[in-house]
Amino acid sequence: MTLLTRILHEKRTPITVVAIILAFDVLLYVWGYPLSTRASRAETRAAQALEQLVQARATHAAVSATSANKTNADSELQGFYTDVLPSGLAGARIISSPFLVKLAEDTSLVLERRTSVPEKERESLLARLRTTMVLAGEYEDIRQFIYELETAPEFILIEEVVLSQGDESEEALVLTLGVSTYYWAGPDAAF
Repeated sequence: MTLLTRILHEKRTPITVVAIILAFDVLLYVWGYPLSTRASRAETRAAQALEQLVQARATHAAVSATSANKTNADSELQGFYTDVLPSGLAGARIISSPFLVKLAEDTSLVLERRTSVPEKERESLLARLRTTMVLAGEYEDIRQFIYELETAPEFILIEEVVLSQGDESEEALVLTLGVSTYYWAGPDAAF
């Protein structure tokens, strides 16, 4: 008997126990390795799903904020149409005629000529009443008139200002002023 055979024969029980434990370890490793791989894949998928969830929530929040902003802008625009703009051409004429004439009188300017022309863009729901005025007076009165016009609560835009010297015999300045006011014309208004 060789030494190896004798050792195996005498120590058979501990060697068998060690062999069974080693076989069991190999079996657990072979069976458990795919499970750990599956578990790590599942963890990776869970992390990706969590990241997608965070992105989806951020996108939802952005869309909700955009929707709220659009709703807010629509309500403010509707308030602008109803509260600030004149109602129709008649309302625009009321602003441009009596208001501008009274303002010229209050600032000691002489109204020499005034013309008003309504205009509407084809696809727009708003229309514009353009008014051109020729006023004569002193420089300080013209400055006061423009200041009062700019700070007035009426919705009037100054589009053109031409200041010239009057006749040589007169010291008055001549102001040619182009102003506009917009009004709600709606889809059915025609010019």
